Amino acid sequence: MQPRISFIKFLSLIAVALFAFPQQSEAGRVVKTKGRKVFIKLDAAEAGDMAEGDYLYMTSKSGKKYGIVIIRKKKGRLVIAKLGKGNAKKGMYTQLRKSNKSRSKSRPMETASDVALTESVEKRSDTMIGLLGSFGTATQNVTGVADMSGSTTGFKGIFDYELFSDFGVRARLGLDMLSVEGSSDNGDFATSISYLTIDLLLRYYLYRDDSFGFFLNGGMGIYSPMSTDLGTNQALQEDSISTTSLLIFGGGVAIPFGGWQIFLGGDYLYFPPSEDVDTSVISGKLGLIFEI
Repeated sequence: MQPRISFIKFLSLIAVALFAFPQQSEAGRVVKTKGRKVFIKLDAAEAGDMAEGDYLYMTSKSGKKYGIVIIRKKKGRLVIAKLGKGNAKKGMYTQLRKSNKSRSKSRPMETASDVALTESVEKRSDTMIGLLGSFGTATQNVTGVADMSGSTTGFKGIFDYELFSDFGVRARLGLDMLSVEGSSDNGDFATSISYLTIDLLLRYYLYRDDSFGFFLNGGMGIYSPMSTDLGTNQALQEDSISTTSLLIFGGGVAIPFGGWQIFLGGDYLYFPPSEDVDTSVISGKLGLIFEI
């Protein structure tokens, strides 16, 4: 039987990661520039800390400053600012610098294009759902019985929620099928197991723009067997196959278009070994998700 990872401990690790994960202080993202106007979308957590009249630094992801703007209009998470000095480009991050002057009074948006952009940005959702297919290789060593290898296939639904810029949580629910076989002096062996799976992952974009993104993910999977076929010669005992908790590490590339996103990636599934069984899986992923 595979040893289990405490689900409560895993949730605690996620909570620690949410607070300990490096986040850029007061960071928004430039979504468009138009002359000296700079349109910025804020994280939900930071939107309440900024107001008209505040100054924002234009920075790289590492925090290097390239320019400074002043907030002229704020509506929800969208900021319209005016470039003061330096440069502002789409994709840059922002860092708040409080103005020494009194904050300006609310100003109307000056043009129809400003209103249109505000509406389009506000429609962007932090929540995405979709479908995922997978295919991979698997190995399983049963001490004193046989070394086996084979494949895995899977089909899952995805729920992705962005907590901060580039950082979010991703849940996957579906089916994974493990099939391995091998031979030894003890005979021929084949094992097939169908699992109902729940994956809970943290997802972080190392790089992202309007046409490409590269992300890492990691977390925990809970695999509950739904059906098993151990063959005539059984490498595993029926009562040793039970719900298993495992660790997942992976990443991929995302290609957005409109409110949709195609992504390609891979995961390494680490099954904590028992005294007699050692299992590992490397799985490729192909998914399609869209905003809701």
